[in-house]
Amino acid sequence: MFPKVLLCAPQHESKNYCWKEWITRAKELTYPNYDIFLADNSDTMDNYNELLSQGIKAEYINKNSKGLLFTINDAHNSCREYVINNDYEYMFHLETDIIPPIDVIERLMNHKRKACMGVYDIFYGKRRKAMIQMDEKYDRSVRAFRTSEFIEESEPLFFDGTVKKVFHAGIGCALIHRSIIESIPFRVEKGNNSHSDTYFAFDCFQHNIPIYVDTELQCKHLNFTWLNVIDELI
Repeated sequence: MFPKVLLCAPQHESKNYCWKEWITRAKELTYPNYDIFLADNSDTMDNYNELLSQGIKAEYINKNSKGLLFTINDAHNSCREYVINNDYEYMFHLETDIIPPIDVIERLMNHKRKACMGVYDIFYGKRRKAMIQMDEKYDRSVRAFRTSEFIEESEPLFFDGTVKKVFHAGIGCALIHRSIIESIPFRVEKGNNSHSDTYFAFDCFQHNIPIYVDTELQCKHLNFTWLNVIDELI
């Protein structure tokens, strides 16, 4: 019996430039027991209604008065609640601009880790690099925690095809077991421009839940600048 998996993510009309490629890949994955659910936080309900017309399970997320990151976080938690309320064993969180290999779910699941991620790049041009952060040693008496972004010069040594423990690898392509989803809600904080995935990594660290990345599982990231207004620091 294959564990029940929910492929899910927030969605916004601003990502429709790669929608066809993404939904085609999302529907053709080779894992035999998964459903698709999207939490749409577009400016109007038009995009949400279009999802429904295509037979896609979805929920419309109203704009949060606290700001954009809070709205996106509400969408993440909509996905979380759908996993919990519908008895899925795993959340496969796949951002709607990331194209994974078609066998991504079974490859991540075969590692038998409760939080295992695929690799994708972020930023643009000369700044382009893998979405991976490693933890640094720090003084636990000080109420702070730092992470170091991955050093580009080390990438050829890091990507050796094995599964490695990391502090943070994003949740753009992430297979997460239900036990983690139940214990750690997504969150953001006013006055801090960090996204939900950063807090998720930090909360896993605080709960001694290891995060792993499959260094062989490379995804294509069709990223585009969508965050035009930074309103979270107000």
